[in-house]
Amino acid sequence: MKSVLSILLLFAAVLSLAACSNDKNVAQVDGLQDGTYEISSSGSDFIVVVKDGVITSTNLIGKYVDGVHTVTGQGKFGEIVLDVTIENGLIKDIETNSNLETESLYLNAVVLYEKVIERNGHEGLDAVTGATFSSNGILEAINALPRTDESEPEFVQVTSSENSEDTFDLEWSVQPELGLLKGNYFYEEEKFRQGHIGSLTVVTNESNELILVEFNETGRENYYTRFYQDVPKRMSEYNFTMGAKKGAAWIQSAELMEKHMVANDKLTFELNPDYDSTLAKQYDQPNRLKYLDLDIVAGASNSIQQSMVPLAERIDLVRNTESGLYFYQYAEKLTGESAGLTALLRFVVDSEGNIIDSYYDEIFADSKDGIVDGSLKKFYRQSKYQSVTYEEPARIGFNISFDALEDHLIAGGSMFDIIDLPATGDSGSYSATGFTKRNSAWDNYLRLAQILHDEMVADERIIAHEVPEVN
Repeated sequence: MKSVLSILLLFAAVLSLAACSNDKNVAQVDGLQDGTYEISSSGSDFIVVVKDGVITSTNLIGKYVDGVHTVTGQGKFGEIVLDVTIENGLIKDIETNSNLETESLYLNAVVLYEKVIERNGHEGLDAVTGATFSSNGILEAINALPRTDESEPEFVQVTSSENSEDTFDLEWSVQPELGLLKGNYFYEEEKFRQGHIGSLTVVTNESNELILVEFNETGRENYYTRFYQDVPKRMSEYNFTMGAKKGAAWIQSAELMEKHMVANDKLTFELNPDYDSTLAKQYDQPNRLKYLDLDIVAGASNSIQQSMVPLAERIDLVRNTESGLYFYQYAEKLTGESAGLTALLRFVVDSEGNIIDSYYDEIFADSKDGIVDGSLKKFYRQSKYQSVTYEEPARIGFNISFDALEDHLIAGGSMFDIIDLPATGDSGSYSATGFTKRNSAWDNYLRLAQILHDEMVADERIIAHEVPEVN
């Protein structure tokens, strides 16, 4: 009889070699007789050959019938059909035949293919966060594969193991380019699809090359969720809400398109003459795409095709002309207690030297770990201006203060004369009329304003603004 210790040693050796599963991997197992053994591990069976006390091979025992099998599972909106290739009892390839799922959700669930192949089955796998129905449809289809032992195990629905914001696994960045950015300015906005407002900012350099493309969308005033009525989507909670619900954040498509346009110095895309809307769910079919070479797969596909692309086409008609508008931006990382935030200031000036637009914001880091103040970590990938739930300690909304700054500048006020603007000083009584504290963001604004002021004066875009005397 083989010793229990030897069997345990064999089992441990198999675990260390199982991931490799080929004849070139060996392990010494002392005290075990030569021979062929069957070992079960992590739901898989192995044939193990031992010669002269050495494991000379470990091979998975295939549990599926060889061939290409078409199997189905139930998704949220209908059947998910997969074509699965089995060789020597092992899953070698999985392809989507058809499905009726939401595109972004299904594409997130497709990551399960690789895991199923690695495990040679679906056992022990969880659903992908935000794509539970699609995940279960895929796993149910795998469960339906014909088995060599002719068993037909019942499929048990699974849930996601990642259900909290702390484990939110979608990736995107809201960080601006640091330092100075300037150039010719183009801007278009328009309502679309029930009243959402799409807006596109484009900046070109002296050679008319694209150096900045930025798309945003403001929720319609009658949006079905009051929380997001008239709220910009780019740096607000909207991306987390949508990401958790649909498996893709709005900003992911926007960010992908922006990078694509700048990298290719291209704002327009050729319509696909063979576009077929009925192929929308067949992701391996190129004619499901409305535009050639423009594969929009993340959460803002409607926004991109119905708003961003049309706005870009308008700007492209005039991008090689002198706009008469000039864009200046400066961004820097804050330090000290504000570490983990990036201050951003933008001015747009016309040919007469008037400031016609301004925007100041403080943007939180892309991860919680990057934010020093523990009370602010929950605002990662958002900004003070665009977040719905950010609470300004100055007791006057951050957006209110800097909207007032924009009005002040457009009216011809000095960018340094902020004394009459909201939250620029401590005032009032909490018990009597309420009180306001000075917003520390004003100090950051003034520092960045000085940098852009000097740059615009040097470029002869504006005349110097007066700096008020300090009493």
